Amino acid sequence: MAHNIRIDNEYAAILLIEILFEKGLVNKQTYINIRKRLRSQTSQ
Repeated sequence: MAHNIRIDNEYAAILLIEILFEKGLVNKQTYINIRKRLRSQTSQ
């Protein structure tokens, strides 16, 4: 039985960048810049 689950793209992007940051695959400044960009896009 297949389930169709929809996840908001911005939410998925935030989760992915947080996981990558926690694993040390993204540096802190990149993490901060991406979070700022995503927040500014969602507020528009």
